Parts: sequence; structure tokens; C-alpha cells
Amino acid sequence: METILIEALKFIGVSAAGGITWDIIKESGRRILANFKKHFVNARYFKDESQAEIFFKDISSKESLNKRHPLEDVWSVYDNCTSTEASDLFKTEFIDWIKEHGEDIEHLCKYTVQEKGFIIGKQVNKGNAQVTNIGNQYN
Repeated sequence: METILIEALKFIGVSAAGGITWDIIKESGRRILANFKKHFVNARYFKDESQAEIFFKDISSKESLNKRHPLEDVWSVYDNCTSTEASDLFKTEFIDWIKEHGEDIEHLCKYTVQEKGFIIGKQVNKGNAQVTNIGNQYN
């Protein structure tokens, strides 16, 4: 699934956008998100930071429906989030903001590691069960 944000980034020309998700932005991209909220709330496109964050969360987590013109999905999310139509000025500023922060977004995509796993450590048998520690076994 390609999110609205990923498709919009690709459309605008930001490379390495394939791995960015809301979880990555929320955890590792706080500076990007804070900058977005500050810029667009100060410009009065959103009533507060919460509304701006909901918008960013939605474009970062919802699937893009308009593959040929993904920015239409962005404008639709804006309309749903704010109950107002995205103005031409907002559209221009959004695209400019993405271009201006493209390197930060690319860096976030490239260097945020999403390893999933866990370390169990050594297990000890405390009953009749058999514990097999398989770490570092090679054939």
C-alpha cells in the first residue's frame, strides 16, 4: 500500500519516499512534523497544531487512491480535516514546503531502521519442558 504522502512525495520529486510511515514520522521525524505544524498553523491553514497533526497523520497513513494525481488526495484530506476547500495558496505552500524539506524527508526514509525482532536471551528449564537455545548455531 502506498500512502498519500508517499505518492505525493514521488509526484513532487522527493526520492526515497517509499519507507515513510506515520510511525516513523511520529518517532523519528518529530522535527519535520513540528516544523510542518508551526508553518501551517502560523499561516492559519489549520486552527491549531492538533488539526495540523491529524492532517499529517492522515496523509501518512491512508492509502492513495489517485495514482495519476496524488496531490488530489492531499487536497481531499485537507478538505475533510478542516471542512474547507484547499486554497490555491495552501496548495502552493504545501508543495513548496515538501520541496524545501525534501532532503530531511529523504534522510528520514534512508536512515530510519525499522527492524522488528526481539532478544530472548538464555532460557533455563524449570520443570519437565525442554529448552533449546538455537542462537549462533550454524550448519
